[in-house]
Amino acid sequence: MILPIFEVQELIEAMSFADVVFVTSIDEEYLENVTSTVVLVTETVNDLDKRANNRFRNMNYGVEVQIFYGINFTKPILDTEISLARLLEKNDWQTTQSKSHTNDPKTNQVTKVFYFEKNYILED
Repeated sequence: MILPIFEVQELIEAMSFADVVFVTSIDEEYLENVTSTVVLVTETVNDLDKRANNRFRNMNYGVEVQIFYGINFTKPILDTEISLARLLEKNDWQTTQSKSHTNDPKTNQVTKVFYFEKNYILED
C-alpha cells in the first residue's frame, strides 16, 4: 500500500494548479519563493483501530495540506479549493478542518490549510 501522504500528493499533482507539491518538508529553494504556488502535505494522524480477535482491522490516517499561493496566481482560489476537497472526497478522504485564509502583509501571499482523514479497512 502506498503511504497516504503520497496518495494525496499524486491527487493534487493531477489537478495541475500547483507549481510543486512537497511531502513532509519544503525544499530550501522554495522557502522564500512567493511567486510559485507550493503545496505541502504532511502526516497528522496514524491510528490503528477496531480490534477484533486480538488484531487491529482499521487504520485511520490524516494529512494536513498547506497551500501557499503564488502572488501571481490567476485561477479562482475558491474554485481551486472546492475542486481539491471534492477530488479528495471522491477518493474516500473526508475534510475534517478547513482553516481561514491568511495573507502575509509583507509579501501579500495567500495561504490556506486543510485537514483530511481517511479510514483504511485492512485485509487479513
